[in-house]
Amino acid sequence: MKRKILGVLLAVTLNFVLVQSAAAQDEADVRAAMEASLEAWRTGDFATLGNYYSAQTRGFMLDGGFLITGFSVEALEAAASMGVAFDVRPTEIDILVVSEGVAVTVAIVEGSVTMPGGDVQEGPWRYSETRIKEGGVWKVVQYHFSPMTLAPLGGI
Repeated sequence: MKRKILGVLLAVTLNFVLVQSAAAQDEADVRAAMEASLEAWRTGDFATLGNYYSAQTRGFMLDGGFLITGFSVEALEAAASMGVAFDVRPTEIDILVVSEGVAVTVAIVEGSVTMPGGDVQEGPWRYSETRIKEGGVWKVVQYHFSPMTLAPLGGI
């Protein structure tokens, strides 16, 4: 009986360790995908950026406008040709792997966004995204950028 109990405890412990290890790897992979996405925004590499967005992506951008649905490399290239440029970097990144293949990230984003006509919007901004794992790649399916109007309180 003792052997059976020890065997069950060992199996449960091993399972827990493996699950924790997988979650830590998923978190690292989500962080890498987020950083690669923002680097593609900064450099205007919209073809690469498209690899990190689902075709069903939806979200809100800095302009305070309506919901944007879908992802279009062509639309981003057209915006860039009109002067739109991103120089943004995330800070205070917090990633929560909700379940297998689903992660939610929040961050403060610092930097600037140049709008058509040369107007520059300065951060910081609040940013959130939800990613799902599609074909081994963590892709954004939902995002939200909005101005940060208060100083961070920390821990809230």
